[in-house]
Amino acid sequence: MIKHLAFLLIVFSALFSFGQSKMGNWQAYILNTKFGESPVRFQMDIQHRDHNLIGDLDQTIFRPGIQYFHAQSKSSYLMGYAFFVFQNEGNPNVTVTENRIFQDIDLRHSIGRVGIRHRYRFEERFVEAQPFAFRLRYAIFINIPIKHKSIVAKTLYIPIWNEVFINAKGTPFDRNWLYAGLGYRITDSFGVQLGLMDQFRVTGPKAQIVLSLHHDLSLGVKTPTNQ
Repeated sequence: MIKHLAFLLIVFSALFSFGQSKMGNWQAYILNTKFGESPVRFQMDIQHRDHNLIGDLDQTIFRPGIQYFHAQSKSSYLMGYAFFVFQNEGNPNVTVTENRIFQDIDLRHSIGRVGIRHRYRFEERFVEAQPFAFRLRYAIFINIPIKHKSIVAKTLYIPIWNEVFINAKGTPFDRNWLYAGLGYRITDSFGVQLGLMDQFRVTGPKAQIVLSLHHDLSLGVKTPTNQ
């Protein structure tokens, strides 16, 4: 039943996206690094987005952070910094930069084989030539493995997520992102996702084709030696 609902959501997302007047592309590399058995972890994502399917830079993002993972509750707490470069659509190009501090609270659970993650993000934004801004974000991520009980090496799965952005000042609603796609876990530590995202904004809707690489890295793990 869940797989059928997920398939219908992907079809709906595809039809809606290709019906939009604007279609952009989005690539992301997402790194999660563990240090042995330490609960402290390093996270980073690097992203590139274009206004169009090919070309016309929208934004680039560099976003590292330090995370504390609480294994018993499957929750994590992160503090990070992000640097953005924005360009307007079309010509002439006007470049704007942003420095951003952010904090995440992640809560994880599962229903059967379906993995669910809730992310609460708090952002302190310092945009060039604009006043300081504070924004709240809530995202829910759902991963549905196909044929396997969990997402391990050589697993095909369906990723679905939705994120809403709320401004602390001015117009409360900023935007909402709805994504559905297909993912493949190539190895236990590396996977790829390809999907469609519908972006509902105050300035108008926009669709994105999203390609993302997901890398889990483990450092400092001792390998047993023969005595």
